[in-house]
Amino acid sequence: MRILNIVSGVAVLFTTLGYGHLLHHFFVHASQEDYHSPLFWMAIIAALGAGIFSFLGGCVLLKRGG
Repeated sequence: MRILNIVSGVAVLFTTLGYGHLLHHFFVHASQEDYHSPLFWMAIIAALGAGIFSFLGGCVLLKRGG
């Protein structure tokens, strides 16, 4: 069971890295109108929150596995 926690933790961390990469591209390639939209900023903040929780989940899986 320990190896499954470690493998799952690494998989979640790699998925979080990909998610952060996509979020970065979404932010960088947004139009000027998007930067003035409150809905855009609420979506970015919600996506950052989800990314933080995903990162913490991967860390918890690795800590429990070790």
